[in-house]
This record gives sequence, C-alpha cells and structure tokens, in this order.
Amino acid sequence: MATLVSGNPGSGKSTLTALLRSRGVRALDADEVPGLAAWTNSSGDVVGDGSLEPTPELLETCSWGWNGPRVEQVVDELGEDGVLLGIAVNQWDFVDLFDGLVLLELDASTQRDRVASRDPLFREQIAAGLPVMQAQMLAHGAQVIDATRDLEHVARELVTLLHSGR
Repeated sequence: MATLVSGNPGSGKSTLTALLRSRGVRALDADEVPGLAAWTNSSGDVVGDGSLEPTPELLETCSWGWNGPRVEQVVDELGEDGVLLGIAVNQWDFVDLFDGLVLLELDASTQRDRVASRDPLFREQIAAGLPVMQAQMLAHGAQVIDATRDLEHVARELVTLLHSGR
C-alpha cells in the first residue's frame, strides 16, 4: 500500500510532491487529483466548484474533505511505493488504506510565515487547526519529519524514510 504524508497548510506538501517526483518517487499532491477532494457542507454535500481557493462564506460553513471511493482508487493507482501528500478533515477515515503515515510537523511561527499571503480568514482557520491535526496524526502512529527545515532537506529525509521500509 501507499504512504500518506500529511501536514497542516504551510508544511510544504505541494513543494515536496515536486521534489519527490524529481527524485523518482511516485508522488501525488491530493489537491491536484481530480475528484479526490471538495468543499462539503455539514450534510456532506459538495458545494462550490471544487477549487481549493476558498471564499469567506465557504470557510464559515464548509470543510475540505476527501471522496472515499476516489481515495481507494488513488491508493490502488499509487501502488506499494507511491505517496499521497495532502490533508482533509476526514483523512482519518482512510488511514487504514495506507501502509505508512508521515506527519510533516510544523510550529506556529513557521506556518504563519509560510501562509502569510493567504486570505486572513483562511489563515485564522489554519492556525487553529495546527495543534489538533498534529495531535491526531501522532495518535494514529505517524512518523514525524520536522517540516520547519529547508524543504530540500525534508525531501531527502522523506525519501530515506520511504526507502527504509517505513
């Protein structure tokens, strides 16, 4: 099965996807996989056009979640050595589909610097979610990589971890 690499916004998931690919790793950025994620309301209905850039209204009433059947399909397509990098409010429903779980750990200061250009309301939600998400990842047995460092270094450490058999 594949490995799930997750971290809060600003942890470097999108950049790491490109760095892993350049090193020959089969890696997918969950935000770029068609049909994998969407904004959903409290009833679970998809709202909006599926784009990642949220409006203030979307942020107040919706959450970013993964589509179960599509997650299963992506994991199958990735195969044993593949890596999915992403975050969703319901990712905990799918951790058993993955062989490995890796947390890109981040402190509040680094996160604040990295997401400074995003919408202020989005930044507030991002900051509030940091301790919760990281605690949940640790509770699920994730291996931890310090994502506050240079992302080239983080990519090397992640590749080493992936090749060590997780």
